[in-house]
Amino acid sequence: MSEINYQSIKEYIHERSNSSFDPIYLIFGESFLVHQITRDLLNAIIPDQARQKHNYEVVNHREEGQLADVIERMNTYSFFSEKKIMELRDATVFVAAQNQGGFLQKVKQSYENNDFEKAAKKFLNLLSRLQIDLSDISPNISDGIIADKLNISEDQANDIDWIKKLCAYCLERNLPVPESGDDAERLKNAIEHGFPKNNILFISTDTIDKRKALYKTIKKIGTVFDCSIARGNRKSDIDAQRRFLQQHMRQLLKKHHKQMDGQAFELIFKMTGFDLRAFTANLEKLVDYAKDRNQITKNDVHAVLIRTRQDPIYELTGALSERDTLKTLHYMSSLLSSGFHYLQILTAMTNQIRKLLVIKGFLEISNGSNWHPGISYGQFRQTIIPLISEYDKKLIEKIGYHQNALKGKLEPQESKKKKKISTDLMLAKNPNNPYPVFQQFLRSKKYTKKELFTAFEILSHADVKLKTTGQAPEVVLEEAIFKICSDLDHNK
Repeated sequence: MSEINYQSIKEYIHERSNSSFDPIYLIFGESFLVHQITRDLLNAIIPDQARQKHNYEVVNHREEGQLADVIERMNTYSFFSEKKIMELRDATVFVAAQNQGGFLQKVKQSYENNDFEKAAKKFLNLLSRLQIDLSDISPNISDGIIADKLNISEDQANDIDWIKKLCAYCLERNLPVPESGDDAERLKNAIEHGFPKNNILFISTDTIDKRKALYKTIKKIGTVFDCSIARGNRKSDIDAQRRFLQQHMRQLLKKHHKQMDGQAFELIFKMTGFDLRAFTANLEKLVDYAKDRNQITKNDVHAVLIRTRQDPIYELTGALSERDTLKTLHYMSSLLSSGFHYLQILTAMTNQIRKLLVIKGFLEISNGSNWHPGISYGQFRQTIIPLISEYDKKLIEKIGYHQNALKGKLEPQESKKKKKISTDLMLAKNPNNPYPVFQQFLRSKKYTKKELFTAFEILSHADVKLKTTGQAPEVVLEEAIFKICSDLDHNK
């Protein structure tokens, strides 16, 4: 009947206290908030805690056949004329090639926890829903094809190795991809047909697809609660995450009659990143530590908390662009300790140097003279971004011509469907988000073109060492970072 933001849950429950609740609720987004909204709805519909034990049931949507069981039980009348609630938790009915990233991340978490059996089961179910066979992504298939099949984003395209290993695990054990079926269509038909009057279905998930007919049906017949928070690494996303956590912090601390200064908050944010569960748990630890004091300070944070955030790889590449030796070494060590493969880190560093070199190429053309380090972000967006877009377009045309030349097709090839060319060399893959590009241009002044070529040589030598000498990866990477950030002047 409507889509509601999670912040309006109290008003919604108050309005429904004098009327009936809907037969179906879809709650999606941040898992901590999804759980919170689900509990609020449950307590409003079935206030008696004792009755909840008998009239509320959770089914995790992890295995084939679970949905059919849920639909069957939802259509069963209660022996007593009481409300019955079933929750289809972690629902994958909205998983499609365009939005499977969150589900794939869950597979990876199980894999990294060495729970290969669970990872394989989730992975095979994902392949079933995407109608992909193991042979389509077997270990001998190229990374590019696998990334394309699974619709893996550019920032994750260098992290394909674990998928190949998991695929090999499944093939070695002859684990089959389950027969594909359209769970979304089955659930849609069941909702349209209707459930018995006192039976209510909750569907909780982190991923939805608003284009699906299932979503439209739920919104028409029931209510959708949006608990999503921006999860990207763009400046606007991080600012939104910070605002949300500040609001969440104020609400939690108010209950305990405490406050926290800005420095303490920023320190926790840097320590935990945007992890709502970890952030909340850390706040509760700080409340206990502060005891009778009303103010929580950064000294309390240092005394109580440990670093839980996994530094994203863009922090490493940003520090490398700044030629900040200590920061680059810090993020390299942090990424290694959090499970990143040393070749992933080397690849990220190489891609960053290559990106800076492409910027130098752009600045050498006549239109590049419009750029200068003192230019404002607004001017950059209005005057430089259009030039970059045109530069990228010509670059794609050159790459296409080069690829055709390698195939012996020097004349333009007419086809009904032109293959889209993908390359990391583009300066602005998303011109509508120019801020990261602006930052890259500012950082590019830290290197000369000759220094960037030297950096390539250093990283190439590091690659050979990592693959042939048996030296400790951390030592090899440290040596490369020192040379690039500190000693390039001696390599000219």
